[in-house]
Amino acid sequence: MANLRVALLLLVGLSCVAGLLPGAAPARGAAAGQQRAGSVTMAGAAALAKKTTVLEGVKENMDGSALMFCVRSEGLRVNELNDLRMKLPEGVRLQCVKNTLVNIAAKDFEQFNAEGLDGLLHYSNYWFFATEAGMRDSIKVWKTFTEESGRKESGEIVGGIFDAQVLDGKGVEAVSKLPTKQELMGKTALLLKALPTKLARSLNEAGAVRIARGLEQARGQKMVRAVKAASEKLP
Repeated sequence: MANLRVALLLLVGLSCVAGLLPGAAPARGAAAGQQRAGSVTMAGAAALAKKTTVLEGVKENMDGSALMFCVRSEGLRVNELNDLRMKLPEGVRLQCVKNTLVNIAAKDFEQFNAEGLDGLLHYSNYWFFATEAGMRDSIKVWKTFTEESGRKESGEIVGGIFDAQVLDGKGVEAVSKLPTKQELMGKTALLLKALPTKLARSLNEAGAVRIARGLEQARGQKMVRAVKAASEKLP
């Protein structure tokens, strides 16, 4: 019995000593470190995936747009923005985008890859992505919104990009007033439709002039012949 007690005491002592050995603690520390590293890696991967998704969304908005312009996001409330989105013309998108993502996405589109874009990439901005047909109305909707909400001064357009050119706020408004391709085509069609009538009128007028000249010449020739005949009859 005494020997058994001694053996048990030795086992307990060895267990305690083993728990205090330097090799035990690092094993647990290494496991904890690996767990933390794994968590950081997962968080980084999730952040990268989210950024990639947002970037693809920005590119999707740029694709098919002719004009993009920005306004400051400060003071804009979510419910107001939702109401504003409902009033935008079809094909026009409004999105709050980080400056770095705007810079990256613009490089993939000829109409937005503009020198001097960095000048617009300051502070936090909401970007409008407008099709050619929606440029004019998108500006009107925003100006109406700023007037009705009392933000006429603070809601001025910061600037934008059109045809690979960086514009200030006044330039954006000026571009929005340009006739669209569809409007130009309509005017051209009207001109072409009116052309045959004008051309026929011109041809008729030219024909009348030629006839008058011909009659005048004929009249003159008859007069010459008459004078000649009369002179021949004289003694």
